[in-house]
Amino acid sequence: MRGEQVLGRFTIDHERGSIIGGTQKEVVRTVGYDVEWWLFDTVNSIIDPIYDVGSSSGGRRWIGPTPITVVNASLIQGYTMQSAEGFYNTDVLDLTINMDVIEMGSRSGSDSPQIRELKYLPSNPDGYLRDRVVFRQQVFTPKQVLPKGIITNDYTLFSIQCVQVNSEEMVNDPQFQEYANWRAFGPRNQNDV
Repeated sequence: MRGEQVLGRFTIDHERGSIIGGTQKEVVRTVGYDVEWWLFDTVNSIIDPIYDVGSSSGGRRWIGPTPITVVNASLIQGYTMQSAEGFYNTDVLDLTINMDVIEMGSRSGSDSPQIRELKYLPSNPDGYLRDRVVFRQQVFTPKQVLPKGIITNDYTLFSIQCVQVNSEEMVNDPQFQEYANWRAFGPRNQNDV
C-alpha cells in the first residue's frame, strides 16, 4: 500500500516549512495585525538601584520600533478596580506569531522579513520580558511565551501573553511619553478627542 511507503515521501523539514509558509500566505497576509516590538536596551538604560523602574536621571531605553505582522492579536479587557485612588485597569494582549518572523523566510517558503533580534525568543523567553509591544496606541510588556505547533523539536507558532503598561508606569521612560498620555476613560469615540 502507498500509505506504508513513508520513506522518501515528505520530510519533517518540508512539512514544517509548508505549515509556516502556508500560515504566512493564507492567514498573516489576509487577516494578520501589525504590532511594534521594542527591544529593551540594557546598555543604555539607567534603572533605579532599589526599584525596577527607570531612574529620573535617564530612564530606561528601548531599541525600535520593529514592525511585526502577527497571525492574531487578541485584546482582553482587564478588570477595572475601584479604590480610594480611583480606577485601575490593566488589559491583556495575546499575540500569535508565526516562526518565519524568527527564522529565515527562505526556509519556510515565505517572503516575510526575519527579525534577527527575536531569534532566541522560543528558547530563552525570559530574555525578552523587559521588551515592549505597542498595539493600537497602547503599550504592553511580554509576560509569558508559549511555543506551539511542535514538529519533532521545532515549533511552527508561538503565543505571547502581554500585560498593559499603564501611564504611571512610563513616567521615567522618555521613549513612551506619547503613549503615556493616552486615556482609556476618554470619549467613547476616540476620534472626538
